Amino acid sequence: MKIMSEGKPSPTQQLYERIAGYWTTQVIGTVARLGIADLLAAGARDSDSLAAELGVSPDALFRLMRGGITAGIFHSIADRTFALTPMGEGLRTGVPGSLREAAITQSDASHWRPWGHLPEAIRTGKSTVRTALGGDIWEHFARHPDEATHFAQAMGNLSALVASELTQLIDFAPFARVADIGGSHGALLAHVLRAQPSCRGILFDLPHVVEGAKSHLDAQGLTSRVDVVAGSFFEPGVPAAEAYLLKHILHDWDDAASTNILRQLHAAAPPGARLFVVEMVIPDNRHPDPSHLLDLNMLVLADGRERTRDEFHALLAATSWKVERILPTRSGSSIIEAVKA
Repeated sequence: MKIMSEGKPSPTQQLYERIAGYWTTQVIGTVARLGIADLLAAGARDSDSLAAELGVSPDALFRLMRGGITAGIFHSIADRTFALTPMGEGLRTGVPGSLREAAITQSDASHWRPWGHLPEAIRTGKSTVRTALGGDIWEHFARHPDEATHFAQAMGNLSALVASELTQLIDFAPFARVADIGGSHGALLAHVLRAQPSCRGILFDLPHVVEGAKSHLDAQGLTSRVDVVAGSFFEPGVPAAEAYLLKHILHDWDDAASTNILRQLHAAAPPGARLFVVEMVIPDNRHPDPSHLLDLNMLVLADGRERTRDEFHALLAATSWKVERILPTRSGSSIIEAVKA
């Protein structure tokens, strides 16, 4: 492939790098699974000693870590000796902004297999998860609890990225009860409650999900401040609250299903209740933006979609929620604040 002057890649080389992009995903995912970033947290190591500690092939690990240089997560300081780059630090466990679990999830079968059927999704306009996995993604996770664990932890880490900005941008003091709808293990709700001690929380999700949340709430000393409620946001029974959190829920569903969710919340909400929808907002359809690719991800995995500002306004207006403002965050998501009309 031809290289342009001054070492700049030619358009052909740039295209090939993108064609082979899944190689990079698997390199980063494998590094995350092996916990290599944690082993390098104290400083550079040679790949042979790492291989002995991990019980893997020395030659193969060296080649993996050399590939990690091109992936941007390692740099080499001597022959066969590697250290983390600032990007690679994000693969450590438990550090602020960690994406280790996200790297594992994105390189798991739950995600790459459905993407392998993208042409079918484009032909039909429907998710390819059942074709690729033999059931929907939640059924797949039920059969593969290890993948489910990584996915839940990845979602918790992503919640942490937006949580601090949410509490900086939104004053929850006026709300006696804050309900996290589809809140999984309560990572986002816990952050809100720690920031605003006067609030009580309601964690609402499917029965098997909230059962797993209790230990997380116990560990944070929040059990006495949170009412854990099991149910479906598609059915009557959503609890009443002065404020609702709906983080990365609507993008899982098409407009008909999203309309149903918003109507159930509206029916349960007292007058003047506030709704805080946390989602990516597609800025436009003409310039490059990560939300365009995430939109395809939602098509492939869940018959869902990302939406533009106008689409959010229309969706909420149709369910009697009035959008008051849309606040962008550094996490890539936006906070859409609406009030019960």
